[in-house]
Amino acid sequence: MLKVSGLFILLCGLFVPSSQTIPVDASQITDALTQELIDKKFLSLLGAINLDGLLNTILSQVTGLLNLLTGSLLGNNVAIIRLQDPRLLQLSLHFTPGSKEVELWIPCSSSLYVKLSLLDPLILNVQINIRVQLLLESGIDGKYRLVVGRCRLLPETIQLQSGTLLTPTTSLIVKNIETNLETFIINDLVAELCPFLNSLLSNLDLQLVNDLINLILQNASLQVGI
Repeated sequence: MLKVSGLFILLCGLFVPSSQTIPVDASQITDALTQELIDKKFLSLLGAINLDGLLNTILSQVTGLLNLLTGSLLGNNVAIIRLQDPRLLQLSLHFTPGSKEVELWIPCSSSLYVKLSLLDPLILNVQINIRVQLLLESGIDGKYRLVVGRCRLLPETIQLQSGTLLTPTTSLIVKNIETNLETFIINDLVAELCPFLNSLLSNLDLQLVNDLINLILQNASLQVGI
């Protein structure tokens, strides 16, 4: 089951009258948000994610195959798994027609290094897309505030690095790693990254919050033709 975060109200926002919209450049906002993620060490957090649970799940399912390949019991042979070279790709904003909300897409890429028993190391190229919902809520005074809504992670690409030679048995192990990694991204990694993103987006610079509010209003006005 896909897990998403709950609703978090943006506590430090700049309120904007509902009748006031100021033209805003979306690229300037995504550039500013990218810099926020870099400044707050988001990539360091991604690279330091604990993968012990994922490794234990993989080992519990492939131990028999590993024993078959190595010709002996797995025993205490070294097993290592880690994310390396995390990178932040181009952020983008996606608007929902007819509503005052936007979804922030935060694509990231990384390599997953896996060393199991006596096998040669495997490296998988991984790309995920983090999607965070931003909404406007209107108060009784007719002013808007920005709210952070659901947060979810989608595995876009999980692919073994090209040039790796596989036997049929090793291919089964790689398939197991890919399947478990996809489940980990959807159900577990979300619990590591979304609270961080909720906190970051709830403490943005007031001018950036104001720009986001105006951009959402601007696009909502264009969509309904007012």
